[in-house]
Amino acid sequence: MSMFIKEVTGKSDLKKFIGFYSLLYRHNKQLAMPLHMDELSTLSQDKNPAHQFCQCKYWLAYRNKQIVGRIAAIINTKEQEKEGKAIGRFGWFDFVNDPKISKALLQTAASWLKTNGVVKAQGPMGFTDMDRQGLLIEGHDEQGTMATLYNYPYYEAHFTALKMEKAVDWIEFELNTGETGQKKLNLLAQRVRQQNKLQSVNITSSRQLKKLAPAIFQLINESYQDLYGYIPLTEEQIAYYTKNYLSFVNFKLISVVTDAAGQVVGAGIAMPSFTRALQKAKGKLFPLGAIQMYKALKKNDKLDLYLIAVDAKYQKKGATAIIMSDIINGAIEEGIHQAETNIELEDNQHIQAMWRFFPHRQHKRRRCYVKTISND
Repeated sequence: MSMFIKEVTGKSDLKKFIGFYSLLYRHNKQLAMPLHMDELSTLSQDKNPAHQFCQCKYWLAYRNKQIVGRIAAIINTKEQEKEGKAIGRFGWFDFVNDPKISKALLQTAASWLKTNGVVKAQGPMGFTDMDRQGLLIEGHDEQGTMATLYNYPYYEAHFTALKMEKAVDWIEFELNTGETGQKKLNLLAQRVRQQNKLQSVNITSSRQLKKLAPAIFQLINESYQDLYGYIPLTEEQIAYYTKNYLSFVNFKLISVVTDAAGQVVGAGIAMPSFTRALQKAKGKLFPLGAIQMYKALKKNDKLDLYLIAVDAKYQKKGATAIIMSDIINGAIEEGIHQAETNIELEDNQHIQAMWRFFPHRQHKRRRCYVKTISND
């Protein structure tokens, strides 16, 4: 069987690169299939502002004229400046269960990174922290979410064989909300509001939310700056994410907290789960995907927590309780009683302290690996 690696060189190849994932997981029941148009936007240099400070290459693996794997290699210059070292990234690393294919793909990506002075690569990661990241190593039988990667269990053995080492782990929880937990959280939130003169903004329109977006993303930049792999978002990226994602939300599931001066000091963004809608859409927004997404937005039984950001001055004063109170109250009002936390660093005790109010279980774990390539 002949196998070779081909660089992605045009839009046709890029569509094949995206389509391979859909083909590989076409029978999987857990994956929230990414929309092809979102993947195309993320990977296209003329659409995603991250390409302004990232170099990248994509490759496909072929065997007997069939695509059997893919990989992306990324050099984020802002990350190199922040870390002060020659580090790179790999992502979109998917393959059939054949060690020869995963090895050939990684060697190709590593060779390009090495040519550009990189001595270590981390992944799976995207261009920025806003992209899907982390190899799923626990919870393969659990439903995925729109914000997270999904991969088959055999990937982990391939990563081990490729001499990759753990960098960090992210964990995920499933929460079950209820009146008892809701009341306790609301009491704590009210106490925090009074003690710190904080208030929640009543968001009623997309226009209002978009006006708050720059302050929200600036808060994210400041509060996430020390998190693993986080690179501050540029103004162009903030505009990109505001346009693409903040237009399609349920306002009851958004929390924005301000201080006495009206400054944004806390924010939380959650959405109804789009997992089942994405499974039905099969990667295509039109014609039926958009209808499924709209239905999921209007009627749902599960919530996905996407992010929480709190000003450093209020992180130890309970401001997170206000955000969670707002979101949980909105979810229960919408008839939603179950939530997915999505990824959080395993040692993030600050946010995990919030889960004590509700019955919960840690049901998924994903890992970022690091690969030394200086001697490859």
